[in-house]
Amino acid sequence: MTNQKKSKEVLEVGDLVVEKKARSKKKRIGEVIFVREGRRRKLEMIELNKHDLSPLNRGTMEGPKIFSLFDSECKKLKLLSFKKEKKFQIGDLIRFTKRNRSRFGMITSFIHPDGLYSDSFEKGYNGKDFLECIEILPKQGLPRRKDEKDKPYIFLATPEHTKECLVIPMDENGGVRIKERKFSYIKKTCAD
Repeated sequence: MTNQKKSKEVLEVGDLVVEKKARSKKKRIGEVIFVREGRRRKLEMIELNKHDLSPLNRGTMEGPKIFSLFDSECKKLKLLSFKKEKKFQIGDLIRFTKRNRSRFGMITSFIHPDGLYSDSFEKGYNGKDFLECIEILPKQGLPRRKDEKDKPYIFLATPEHTKECLVIPMDENGGVRIKERKFSYIKKTCAD
């Protein structure tokens, strides 16, 4: 039986890497921006956020955090372990489907599940807030759905059951509309 060593991957500029052993409390993740050749290869990297892989800034806001490690102290990052969180913004058109009922809406606000102030307004959607939406119809022009008193229907959507919609711009077939046009709504009637 022969001893075979694994062929080590050579890290290059643009690769995403993670520290093998944490020097501080957490392992740092980075994108290689510069390689110093020599007796031992040294990599210079921009430090990335471990949640969404966006660059981290220095405390003085002078630019991104940069750190360097030897080639032997880091390994290539497996992107399969990172799932992309849904990033919603105010004004996005969404499709909320629950119990075989679809509703289309435009996001107007973020609401914290416990009723506290949501930080999604400053930092972007955090993945756990409810989405407050004004219901719209997916037909041409995307009109708001209104009740008898001419007030728009407002509903709360959860991120697990929500999908962002593709909007088709105005063309020879008509005005602005949503590509997925299958929807269902129950007409509310007043019981005497």
